[in-house]
Amino acid sequence: MTPTNRPMAQRCAVHQQRPAFAVCMQCTKSLCQECATQWDGIWYCAACLAVRRAGPVKRSRAGGWIAVIAASIVILFFSTRLMVWAGVLLAGLR
Repeated sequence: MTPTNRPMAQRCAVHQQRPAFAVCMQCTKSLCQECATQWDGIWYCAACLAVRRAGPVKRSRAGGWIAVIAASIVILFFSTRLMVWAGVLLAGLR
């Protein structure tokens, strides 16, 4: 390869004097070690990471429903036991 056909080393989009370390997976900017931040195993620049972190967090509501169902079953269980014992005491079978 001749010197004019040689591929240029990538440089950081913010710090042109530094070699690129990673690429932002959202905006595809080349980043040096100072500019690159890894979040959930993916490299981001500061601007894209701020946008990503500011977004709403999607959470599952399954845990809340499971707790409500479990509490309902426990209450049902103990209330039936209470009614049975109340019936036994009222009937004088004890």
